[in-house]
Amino acid sequence: MNPIFEAYDVKIGQIMGFYKRIIQPITYPDGMVTSLGIIYWVSEKNIAEIENALPRLKKAGLEKLSEIHQVIKTKVRAKKFTDQSGIPMKILRVLKHDIDLWLPKAVDLDQIECFRNDPQWLEEARKLDLNDQLQVISSGQTPYQRTRLSDQMRLDRRAVDEMVRMCDFYRMGSNLDHIRSKMYYRMGMDTWQKWAHQDSATIIALFTQYIHDHPEEEERLVPWPKEVRNGIEWAKMHLDTYAVEWESTTAQART
Repeated sequence: MNPIFEAYDVKIGQIMGFYKRIIQPITYPDGMVTSLGIIYWVSEKNIAEIENALPRLKKAGLEKLSEIHQVIKTKVRAKKFTDQSGIPMKILRVLKHDIDLWLPKAVDLDQIECFRNDPQWLEEARKLDLNDQLQVISSGQTPYQRTRLSDQMRLDRRAVDEMVRMCDFYRMGSNLDHIRSKMYYRMGMDTWQKWAHQDSATIIALFTQYIHDHPEEEERLVPWPKEVRNGIEWAKMHLDTYAVEWESTTAQART
């Protein structure tokens, strides 16, 4: 199994810690209160029921999130498991939704724009049996690994950095074609470290300046503070799980 997937595929005993972090309210200096719970379906109303379901999941021989997801992946499977375990269907729906969001999904490199635009990147990656973004991330997690990739792929180190950076930006395998995600990346918010160490006002200012400098994209609305703040908190939580190491020079926002 890919190292990055293993990092996210936590054991059942770790679920509650994960959930309690998600539902914890986050209060900002301007008084806005938000939480990652608006993304996930877990809430204060159902977290006790989820906790009560854990012993039944363990009794069924399920140890990791991917195993739970596999068992309740379809309505038919979930109904069968409800009958067997006694866990309410509504709780299984919450678990399926949240696990589906949490576990990374492998995306073939030919679906990622930078690889489509540069056939050499795709060709050299395939030679090393790197076929999806998760494999690229884990193979280029550290500066040393990226230098080694540069030698193996016969590509400039800066190109390899960009390759890994793009794959990491889409580490969860979702929203690959979302216009705002692409705009964040192009304006320099291209690593999760930058998101984790930035504030929403600065990111919104960068976004506003970006669309001012690129009139063809002015019709794209500036994001709401809550959206940006959830992005910041998402980055912090995911970096605790799996982080790509960047040199200090590449950790700075590009202009």
